[in-house]
Amino acid sequence: MSKRVVFVTDSAGRAEKAAGLFAAVCGRLRLPWSGTVSPVADGGHVVSFAPFPGSEVWPADADLEAEVNDLVARLFTGEARGTRKPTPPPPPPAVKKVVHTAKVGRETAGRKGKGVTVVSELPLGEDALKELATKLKSACGSGGTAKDGRIEIQGDHRDRVMAELERLGYKAKRSGG
Repeated sequence: MSKRVVFVTDSAGRAEKAAGLFAAVCGRLRLPWSGTVSPVADGGHVVSFAPFPGSEVWPADADLEAEVNDLVARLFTGEARGTRKPTPPPPPPAVKKVVHTAKVGRETAGRKGKGVTVVSELPLGEDALKELATKLKSACGSGGTAKDGRIEIQGDHRDRVMAELERLGYKAKRSGG
């Protein structure tokens, strides 16, 4: 014995529309199911949809097209009402990573002719700047400091510093001569 979904309405037009929508969707899918309209004693109309493994009640203000499409989808997949998982929202757009270019140069001014490699324009706080300076000094085998938003490494190590910055994920550009 097959159970039926019953839609009750006081409007003959809504009853016919629900049955028609059901028939149209089932017809497009080549399914042998139908919806039948029957008048009831109090002047209302009942639409029976078959076959359906259960019964349910639609609200009087239900969107008939959405309800019928949902019903046919559940009939087709064999899912019970409320078990279908909603479509997950699309992932948020990827955050564009702002890439800052670190400038790597050489300075001798104020150092009695001794050159230092200078890394500037890094978007880092003081602690992160000092941590990066330690890594760069180790890579170069040289001393240096991090101060005033810049890293200074003793000697001319521009090529080695640029390679290390790129290995660490920074974009580096040579500046000066």
